[in-house]
Amino acid sequence: MSNYIAKNKHILIVLAPFIAGWLFYLLMYSIPFSGMLLWTLNIGFVLFWFWGGRQFAKLSMNKVYSYLLGNSLWLLSLLLFLWQSVALDGASQNLAIAGLSQYYMLLMLMIGTQIHLTYAVEIDPVEITLISYAVMLVVFTIGFIYQTVKGKNSSSK
Repeated sequence: MSNYIAKNKHILIVLAPFIAGWLFYLLMYSIPFSGMLLWTLNIGFVLFWFWGGRQFAKLSMNKVYSYLLGNSLWLLSLLLFLWQSVALDGASQNLAIAGLSQYYMLLMLMIGTQIHLTYAVEIDPVEITLISYAVMLVVFTIGFIYQTVKGKNSSSK
C-alpha cells in the first residue's frame, strides 16, 4: 500500500482538492460545522497545498512542466467553472459540470469570501469562486518557488 502511494503521490496530490471538496460537500449537510472547524479545515488545506507545491518542485523534470502538471486539474476546473458560470446563461448551464468544477476550490472558499468582503458590500458568488481559485494558485506557487529556491541553496553548499 505504501509503495502504491509513493508511486502515485503526485497524482494523489493533484486529486486531493477535488476529493476533499467533494467529501466536504457531502458532509456539509449532515454534520453541523462550527466556524472554528471550518477555519481549521481551510488553514489545513492551505498548508497541504503549500506542501503540494513543494512536492512538484522536487520532481526531476523541467520546472515549467512540473508546475503545469501540479496545476493541471486546477486549470481544468477553473476553465469548466468559467465556461459554466461566466460564458453560459443560466438556462444553458449544466449543474453537474458547474458543481464538479467548484469542488476543487471548495476548501479555499472561506478565504476567498473573506478577501471578497474586504472590498465589496454585496456577495458575488462568481467573484468569490474566482478569488478562491486565485488563492489556490498563489499558495501552490509559493510552495513551488520556496522549494525551488531551497533546493538551489542546499545544492550550492
